[in-house]
Amino acid sequence: MNIMIEDELIKIWQSSSKQELIKFEKSKLMLELQSSLKRLHRWWNYLELSESILAVFGVLLSILLFFKLPFILIKIALALMIICAIYLIIKYQGVKKFKPSDLEENYLNYLKKNREYLQTQKKFLKTYAYWGILPVYPIMLLFTISIWGKVPAYLIILINVATIGIGVYGYFLNKKRVKKEITPRISRVNELINQLEQ
Repeated sequence: MNIMIEDELIKIWQSSSKQELIKFEKSKLMLELQSSLKRLHRWWNYLELSESILAVFGVLLSILLFFKLPFILIKIALALMIICAIYLIIKYQGVKKFKPSDLEENYLNYLKKNREYLQTQKKFLKTYAYWGILPVYPIMLLFTISIWGKVPAYLIILINVATIGIGVYGYFLNKKRVKKEITPRISRVNELINQLEQ
């Protein structure tokens, strides 16, 4: 029975005009891409939410320590950390404004807006070193100087190694995300845009 159904489908497929086959292929590509973009948008929302929660936690902890610790250099480091965390939240919100609505006037426009959103995400992740590492390391240096001699040396080393490790891990993780998640989707969006514009 299944073989008969498959044979019938093959006959229908073979008897279809070239134009109908192209339409079918485009529809298939659209559905696959739509599903892929929805998965990426969910992943990005999760990433943005988790990073924002960590940034808010960092701000609250820094404010608490700012009023608890008496040392002026630590207060300066904490104030700079608060500014960094708020800057991170603003950066994520800046990317979010490019997210397209599902209710675009036409599918081609929706794809173009998705491409712009993906390119913004790609640029954001590729520039991680400038907004995620470079501002933090000088603050950590200031923090290290401020606690030097006040806490055991192994604790200072541990804090600095952890900070450098997290920064390096974040850098390579974002490179991987761009290569595996963002760039392939940009290529697929471009491919479909080219087909629709023909």
